[in-house]
Amino acid sequence: MVDDVTPGSSTLVPRCMWCSAPLSSETDATCPSCGATLVEEGDRQVPGVTAIDAEAIVRGARATKPKSRSRLMSWISGEYQEEEAPPPAGSIAPPPLEVRREMLRLELAAEVANLQAEAGVIAAEAALESGEPLDLPAVDAAAGLDTEPAADGDSPSTGAEPAG
Repeated sequence: MVDDVTPGSSTLVPRCMWCSAPLSSETDATCPSCGATLVEEGDRQVPGVTAIDAEAIVRGARATKPKSRSRLMSWISGEYQEEEAPPPAGSIAPPPLEVRREMLRLELAAEVANLQAEAGVIAAEAALESGEPLDLPAVDAAAGLDTEPAADGDSPSTGAEPAG
């Protein structure tokens, strides 16, 4: 129960811990306002909650086989023991020659595209500063290589004849 001092007096007034209503005495078993139980009757020692459960400790000590943990939980807790099996043959071998050639070709094509983009930006900046029209070289999209610059009014060549 919570005791408060009422305004205008120096005496402590017992109050209900649930609704804060004033009580007539500290020994009331129930609150007259809300009906809450204020004094608990019975054993206050609850094994496992307010007291140590000795039987549970003895039962736990008898258990000889520890519970197996999942691999994920063992890994998270740092108790994971990896099996030292050798990796399968060829799992860390370098890629075949054809794959390496294709990787190199893709890397070179990406580098050419980056350089062309940089050259286009430089040319555009120069054209803006000088006030002259911009004349960019035509790009063959299939090969990713420069072709001859397009003449005025012509579209870049794509290898296909215009319809019509």
